[in-house]
Amino acid sequence: MSSKSKTILILGGSYGGVAVAHYVLKHVIPSLPDKDNYRVSIISTSSHFFCRPTCPRALVSESSFPRDKLFVPLTTVFAQYPTSSITIVHGTAVKLDHTNREQELGYHALIIATGATAKSPLHGLFSDHTRTEEAWSLFQKKLPSAKSIIIAGGGPTGVETAGELAKYLNGNGSGIPITVITKGRQILPELPVSVAEKAESQLSKLGVSVIKNRAIEKVTPPNAGLADSKNPDLKSVTDSVTIALDNGESLEADLYIPATGVVPNTSFVHEQLLDNEGYVQVDSTLRVKNAGNRVYCVGHVSSSKPRAIHAIMNQTPVIGENLKRDLLAAESGTEVKENDYRVLGQDTKVSQLVVIGSKGVGLAFGWKAPSFLVWLIKGRDYWLGMTPAMWNGKQFEKAS
Repeated sequence: MSSKSKTILILGGSYGGVAVAHYVLKHVIPSLPDKDNYRVSIISTSSHFFCRPTCPRALVSESSFPRDKLFVPLTTVFAQYPTSSITIVHGTAVKLDHTNREQELGYHALIIATGATAKSPLHGLFSDHTRTEEAWSLFQKKLPSAKSIIIAGGGPTGVETAGELAKYLNGNGSGIPITVITKGRQILPELPVSVAEKAESQLSKLGVSVIKNRAIEKVTPPNAGLADSKNPDLKSVTDSVTIALDNGESLEADLYIPATGVVPNTSFVHEQLLDNEGYVQVDSTLRVKNAGNRVYCVGHVSSSKPRAIHAIMNQTPVIGENLKRDLLAAESGTEVKENDYRVLGQDTKVSQLVVIGSKGVGLAFGWKAPSFLVWLIKGRDYWLGMTPAMWNGKQFEKAS
């Protein structure tokens, strides 16, 4: 690398960051006249790529999945490329200075792919992958002695977690009470009412109770089930709790799992780049609004919807091709015309598959998916078998 080297900085080492890095290394940099002067640098809070959709089953038992398939070192993910073309930094971005990009760690182009963090450490990464494994281990040690479990949140994660726990615990007839609480009128709010009712019926047959139209006003102790940088004590995942509902009712449980959504990892981003929900504002070309030239955002941290892994696969070529246009323009001293940028197509048909024990419900491209199909596509391994093509770059062997 010469003294004129240019850094393409990617913040995040999960699905979005890994996908874009592969696309850039395979198709963007090789197409540039001055290709030897470019380098990809990835900053990731975890040293390993993680198949996050597996969490509802992985948290139940250590034997659910092989750990070496759940967690893959980023050094392995990018071993196919020369060390001169990529740098992996194990760390966390604490501030983005989009007005002066030469302070601290400079960049010529930037892709924000920091994702979102779940409320519970059982449902994803909030630092290095070893913390997730530790949280699972603590939870699994208490699980055999638990007499009751409460899950807050009726979205896909909460429903799938309830189903996996019920199948694991109640399959032998033990009948441990598991309760899902949602403030909504139905579970799985993005799906039609009829599909949600089918899901509730499947949960009921597994021994799971659903409480709808009820908000949780207070959890005692207040940090039960939570863990983040401000509350790093993972023992909170095993706290017994008392739950106060908005109708005055009080419930107790030996284990409590908050599954009420995610928080975008944007604490380091200036508020003028964020929408009112805290997500990075992007336009239809996936460039970050108000951030200046060559700044993009991909995945669950962006304002682009849907926020799903399949959407990231569609976003990646858009960012890659627009980055290529911008880099070529910067080298030639020209500007890209707005109409020349690639635009992300609108995904108007809902696709959401939710596993419930050995069954499931959902929509596939707007069509109701039969229970057996949900199990066949997702239920067998929560897409773990499909993950290697994403982390090893084979998903993007050809430019698109």
